[in-house]
Amino acid sequence: MTGDRTQPPPNVYFDHAATSWPKPAAVTLAMTDYLQSGMVGHGRSVGRSADALRETLAGLRRDLATLIGAAEHEIVFAHSATDALNLIIHGLMLQRFGNRTGDRFNASNRSEAEPALVITTQIEHNSVLRPLHAWVRRGWIRLEILPCDTGGKVQWSALEHLWEQRPWLVCANHASNVTGTVQDLESVGAQCRRAEALFLVDAAQTLGCLPVDVQQLSCDFLVAPGHKSLAGPLGTGVAYLHQRVHDQVDSIRLGGTGGVLGQWDADVPPPQKWEAGNWNVPGLVGLAAALRTRLAANDSDTNTATRAHSDNKINKINKSDITKTPQLPSDPAAPVATDDPWDLATRLWQGLGRIPEIQRCGAGEDQPYKDRGRRLPIVSFTAEDWEPAALAIALESAGGFVTRAGYHCAPLIHQALGTTSGGTLRVSFGPGNTGQQVEQFLQTLESVCRF
Repeated sequence: MTGDRTQPPPNVYFDHAATSWPKPAAVTLAMTDYLQSGMVGHGRSVGRSADALRETLAGLRRDLATLIGAAEHEIVFAHSATDALNLIIHGLMLQRFGNRTGDRFNASNRSEAEPALVITTQIEHNSVLRPLHAWVRRGWIRLEILPCDTGGKVQWSALEHLWEQRPWLVCANHASNVTGTVQDLESVGAQCRRAEALFLVDAAQTLGCLPVDVQQLSCDFLVAPGHKSLAGPLGTGVAYLHQRVHDQVDSIRLGGTGGVLGQWDADVPPPQKWEAGNWNVPGLVGLAAALRTRLAANDSDTNTATRAHSDNKINKINKSDITKTPQLPSDPAAPVATDDPWDLATRLWQGLGRIPEIQRCGAGEDQPYKDRGRRLPIVSFTAEDWEPAALAIALESAGGFVTRAGYHCAPLIHQALGTTSGGTLRVSFGPGNTGQQVEQFLQTLESVCRF
C-alpha cells in the first residue's frame, strides 16, 4: 500500500555554490512572460516586442557593466562561465598562434621558438584547466601551476621567480569553490600589468556575492555565470574583455551577426564579435529580472520591481545593494526567513569541530568566516569511514539536506587538502537558509556518522 510508505523529509538546499535556489519570483515571471508573448529572437525581428526585448537586454548589459566597473561594449553574453572561459582562452590562442593563411596547425606555424608561458593555480576549475591543457598538448603553451595551502590560499610568492620568464597569460580563480577562500587578486593584477602579462579572473563564486571591480583587479578578462550569486537561471553567463585586448581575441563562433552583406572577412564590432547565433533569450531575460530584483529588494517601495520589469527603465546600480542577500519569497509581497550566510557558515564550522569523526578543510583557522572578504560561506569536510558521495546520500535520506559531494570540478586542490580519494562533502549557504537548518544538519550528521 503506497499510503504506508514513509514520506521523505522536505529538501533543505545547501548547494548554493553550484547554483542559487530558489530564484527570485521575478525571474520566473519575466521568463514566463517572454515565452508566452511571442518568442521574438534578439536582433532578428522588428516591432514592439522586438523593441522591448532589445531594451531589456541592452539594460542587462548596462547593469552588468556598471556592476563590475566596465564599459558596455566590454560585456559579452555567454551561455555559462565555462562557455565564457572557452571563448576567451581559445580566442586568445587562435589569435596568437593560428596560421592566418589557412594552413593546418602544426609546430612550424608557431610564431615563437618556444611555447608561451601561462600561469594558473592549484585551485582552478576544470573550465580553466581543460582548455589550457588542450593547448599544452598542441605545443603552443607551457603551464606553471602555483600551489595552495590546506585552506585553499594560493602561494602567490611563487610568482616572483616567474616574471623574468615573461609569462604571457595569468589565469586565476577569485575564490575556491571547494573551500571558499578568496584570493588577493588586486596585487596579482598590478603585478601582471607591470609585467605586461594578460590577466584572466574567474569570478564564478564571487560576482554577486562580493563586490567585484575590474578596475581594482587590473584584469583584462573576467568571467562569471548568471545562475550562482547573481540569482539568474542556468544557461547564462557573462564575459568581460577590456577594450585594449579586443583585437587579441578571435571569435570561435561565426554566424548570424553583423549587417555587411556578402563580405565574409568583415570584422563584426565588439561585443557582437563573440555573440554569433541566437542567444539564450529566456535565460537572459530572467537574469535581467534577477539583477533588478536585487536592487528592488532593498527599496522601501515594493512596486519598484514591477515597474522596472514593465517599463524597462534602467537605474544606476548601487554596488553595496547588489551584494546584499536578496529576498526570495515565492510571493513577491511576502517576506522570507533567512539568516546571514557567513553567520551560518561560522555556526556550521564550529559545530563540525565538535564531531570527532569530522575533518574540516582548512581547520587551522578558528574563525575563517569572520571576515567575509576572505572566505565565502562554503564549508568542505570529510567524515571518518564515509565516502563523501555516500554521506551526501545518507544526509539527504535522513534529513532532506541537499549538499555536494566529490571533487567539485576542481581536481588539483584536493592534492593540497589531502582529499584525493573521493573529494569532500561541501555545504554552501545562500538566501533562505537559517540557523535552525544548520542545527538540524549537525544533529543529523552526528547521528549518521555514529550509525
